[in-house]
Amino acid sequence: MKKIFFSALLLLFSIELSFSKEVRTRFGFYVDLPKNYFSMTANIDEIIKQDKDNEMNIDKEFFSEQMSGASRDDLNTEYYFPERKYDGSKNMIYIMVQDIKFDEIMMFSLNEICQAMTENLSGLYKKQVKLYNCAFNPDTIALKDSPGVYYIETDAIETNQRLHMVILDMNDRGMITFTAGCEIKNCAQFKKDLFAITNSRSE
Repeated sequence: MKKIFFSALLLLFSIELSFSKEVRTRFGFYVDLPKNYFSMTANIDEIIKQDKDNEMNIDKEFFSEQMSGASRDDLNTEYYFPERKYDGSKNMIYIMVQDIKFDEIMMFSLNEICQAMTENLSGLYKKQVKLYNCAFNPDTIALKDSPGVYYIETDAIETNQRLHMVILDMNDRGMITFTAGCEIKNCAQFKKDLFAITNSRSE
């Protein structure tokens, strides 16, 4: 995402500085957030409508088709931006909860899930997205009460970025995705923070 888009987000949505370690997400569960991040909630559907100049540089028609039939609540996302050192327009962590039954996801093979993810991202970003890692129940992610955990790493929207995604469930909430979008040079730190936040989740 462009710096202009990031600036627009700051104007459009309220910002909550997180000075304490434990943060209650808008979805009702808690995570431990590193103190150099601040949290911000947003609705992806509204963000796209506000992006009149296409600063997001994604295929909006494709996105709308993918999300057709989903309620507005399905698209709600909570963002965590770094306060210092990193460019927040290119390095961030976010959580999305979608009303998709997790047991239906687990009916598919790991290869099918990986392929579907890369195909969807390729359509969204209007380019061929590469898959770098796709694992089920990796040792680095605590299972807790989720029936399974998926870890996926792919290209992101810009050539110097990657996406690191953890997909799981919490008490039948549906499909919960913890994602770090980061410049490749910063991904080691953001991946570490992503795993720490994901593993800290609690009711």
